[in-house]
Amino acid sequence: MHYFPLASRLQRLFTSKATAKHMWWHGEQVAKDGMMQHCSNSIAWKHFNDANNEFNAEIKNVHLGLCTDRFQAFGQSRKLCSSWPVILTPYNLPPSMCMKKEVMFLTVIVPGPNSPTHQIDVFLQPLVKELQELWHNGVSTYDVSTKTNFLMRAALMWTVSDFPAYSMLSGWSTHDKKACPYCMDDTDAFQLKNGGKTS
Repeated sequence: MHYFPLASRLQRLFTSKATAKHMWWHGEQVAKDGMMQHCSNSIAWKHFNDANNEFNAEIKNVHLGLCTDRFQAFGQSRKLCSSWPVILTPYNLPPSMCMKKEVMFLTVIVPGPNSPTHQIDVFLQPLVKELQELWHNGVSTYDVSTKTNFLMRAALMWTVSDFPAYSMLSGWSTHDKKACPYCMDDTDAFQLKNGGKTS
């Protein structure tokens, strides 16, 4: 496993003139025509901010999304050897910036050759520890756009993944009758008579 610390890279977003002034964009923009144009317009974001007033009081605090998925490390080779990168993205930035590779931070690489399945928790421990530190204590950070120091905190808002990766991250079984993590037990799924598949 390879772990790349996150805090210093988040701090660099505030020391770069290209990104520093955009790190509080999410708090100043307003949805046009009631349409969701950015994650900060979502109900989940607003609920999080309402529930965490202290975090929300500092507009520069970082809202993160975590993404993971398997990839074939050696292209089209015959040997199957997959790795699982874990990438964190700061969603403070405007839509035109937050999905650029320069601000997608590779934090963990889980080596193959096989999927880590539910043992991914072990590989995520250093990241979880650092995220807890950033949530509870924060880190003093210099903002070049305002020429001041502030206590930067960070929060993991959500994960972005396909169902197999979701199953691995959450421990929720994403197959069979209760595959939907939203519906859980309240599902209308049923077994197809001739195929044995769940629909």
